[in-house]
Amino acid sequence: MLRENTMKKFYKKLTALGMAALMCVPTAACGGKKESNTSANATKDYVYVPEYKTVSETSDISNVVINNNMIYYSVWDYDDATQVSSAAIKTMELGGTEGKTLPIEIGENDNVYNICTDNGGNLIIVMGTYNTSEDIDEYLQTYSLKKYDKDGTELFTMDLSGMMSEDNAYIQYACVDGDGNIYLSNGENKIWLLDAQGNQVGSIDVTNYLQSMGVTKEGKVVVATYGTENIVLQDVDFASKSLGATYDNVPNPYGNLTILKGIDKGCLINSGNSLFNYDFDTQKSEEILNWIDSDIDSDNIVAVSVLDDGRIFALTRNNTEENSSTEMVYLTKTASSEVTQKTIITYGTVYMSSRVRSEIINFNKTNEKYRIQPKEYGSDDYEAGMAQMNSDIVSGNSPDIIDLSSGSTNLYIEKGVLEDLYPYFDNDTELKKEDYVENVLKAYERDGKLYAILPSFSLSTIIGKTADVGDKQGWTLDDMIALVNSKPEGTEVFQYATKDSILTILCMYGMDQFVDWQTGKCSFDSDTFMKLLEFANTFKSEFNYDENEPSEVSKIRDGSLLLSLTDIGDVQTYQIYETMFGEPINCVGYPTQEGTGTAISIGGILLGISSKSSNKEGAWEFVKRFLTSDYQNSSDVYSFPILKTALDAKFQEAMTPEYYVDENGNQTEATKTSWGFGDVNLEVYAATQEQVDAVKSLIDSADSAYEYNEEMFSIITEEAAAFFAGQKDAKAVADVIQSRVQIYVNENK
Repeated sequence: MLRENTMKKFYKKLTALGMAALMCVPTAACGGKKESNTSANATKDYVYVPEYKTVSETSDISNVVINNNMIYYSVWDYDDATQVSSAAIKTMELGGTEGKTLPIEIGENDNVYNICTDNGGNLIIVMGTYNTSEDIDEYLQTYSLKKYDKDGTELFTMDLSGMMSEDNAYIQYACVDGDGNIYLSNGENKIWLLDAQGNQVGSIDVTNYLQSMGVTKEGKVVVATYGTENIVLQDVDFASKSLGATYDNVPNPYGNLTILKGIDKGCLINSGNSLFNYDFDTQKSEEILNWIDSDIDSDNIVAVSVLDDGRIFALTRNNTEENSSTEMVYLTKTASSEVTQKTIITYGTVYMSSRVRSEIINFNKTNEKYRIQPKEYGSDDYEAGMAQMNSDIVSGNSPDIIDLSSGSTNLYIEKGVLEDLYPYFDNDTELKKEDYVENVLKAYERDGKLYAILPSFSLSTIIGKTADVGDKQGWTLDDMIALVNSKPEGTEVFQYATKDSILTILCMYGMDQFVDWQTGKCSFDSDTFMKLLEFANTFKSEFNYDENEPSEVSKIRDGSLLLSLTDIGDVQTYQIYETMFGEPINCVGYPTQEGTGTAISIGGILLGISSKSSNKEGAWEFVKRFLTSDYQNSSDVYSFPILKTALDAKFQEAMTPEYYVDENGNQTEATKTSWGFGDVNLEVYAATQEQVDAVKSLIDSADSAYEYNEEMFSIITEEAAAFFAGQKDAKAVADVIQSRVQIYVNENK
């Protein structure tokens, strides 16, 4: 049974996602030209220049709507000490600095799900009330529709329980058309139609999942849904109680979108990093605003709206462990000739991470000389994007800064397209290379030159019981095979392993044995590789998941599962594996001919600078942001930071106990983390010095960085299929792989 405290915590987490706080403080205006907020001013006739108003109210904000120059929104608070939540509906004039609470009663068990307005300025609110009665064994929530005038005077309340009779009914979208009719949807398969008085007049069953619902400039309600191949827009016909005309060519680069009232006509579509204008007559869309160009992180947007004067309004919330900030942003369409130009630095990536996006925006806001312009190659097609990015890099059309996290770093080093970064360290007055973890730098070093920067890292390794794998780090494939052969028949080596996955993993972490990029020599026709093929062939062709099988922990402890493949990015993960095995463990690493076999793994970001860049100093100014103490010690670094002092701080934090006061008033040590494995839940507390020392030793031992070269692994898996199917022997397959990969390496040196 769900109790009150559980539900309050549930709502706390639910409303904290993307919510914001309020009370505007105007920012000072600057003289002269407005600063550019676009990364491509030279190619655009206009840009949207933002004006920021800092928001200071501490309450969470959601359900932001604008009508007749008034902003309406809901706020929510939760008091950890009293475990009491409170909510309110507020209003504020556009450009104002202080919100006014409307006299709308919201109970402790009520939740405001949607707010929309009609042409008369009335508020239509969808309210959910959850039941916490001890007599009810399951969580129940009822919905009501409430209408208020602009001053908060109630006009009517309608109970929606009868309308929403099916199980798990939920209201995700609410809209009001130009005639005041109300449209509600669960976002899945149903649209309910109500008149302006809240009376249900019908419903529409929807075949495909709804991506969004919104109102056009003309007051027409439309939905975004899946067509035969792509996202389409469809009219919602209130009179016929059905979906009407369908419109194609809907922009949808990131899999989600929001429909907004258009500026002059039609609608705007907010999707990913862009705001598009959509014309229903021509069924064409045009990007009118890129959020990065306007120094706004799309991940932080709580609400977007079009103002009557044509400006774009956005409410943003940036939540970090260090601090939280909320801003109202007013974006004005401005001729490019009226904004100050900066030197453009291009940043090339297949897909841009949220951390990089945030740093680009912060850099562009503060740097007076340079501006980062991202180019995201993989927006529509990953493989095509990766191929185009690779072609640009090696052909001399490279971005200034290259995101190398998708692979091919060794290829680029040998092609000579990456800049040596050590001279930039040497000439930098703020950074010293001695302050960073040496072997992580050396992983991307060749002949004393550094070609890539890894701001954070984890360790990819194989873990086994010390009683099985010994106490030394590093072993060969022969050692692993001997261990497997020493165990009873049927012992599982790795959980969920298949022929293809084991071949790929062991090749990936041992690729240095088979490809030497410096000499160009390949060794796939070696006895070691053929032995690897034979070993991979002992695994299943495919894994059939059985929900009734014992957990990984249970199988490790009873000896039916031998080894674990994992990444260790913090001390707690190491502690979990100690607890999982229940006896001394050793991170023995992946089998290699030399070294420890524990590989440095990318912690999300790997950056290089093009040797062909004409703006290398500007590129370094951005790259170094990820190496500063502020970034290295921030919550954006999820795994091990590369800065030694930040890494030491992580170790100290891991060893620092945390406490809570139990029901008897006693101070009790709290868990640092817990992992669930089927029927087993593992908990760990503050780390011991011995555990931290073990992790430090593992970091010091890591002597290589793995990378996934898609072209090479496609060749390996494609040719190995014939061996796994019994159509060719290991030598025949190895010879073909040797020939094909050697050709690839020769062509790309």
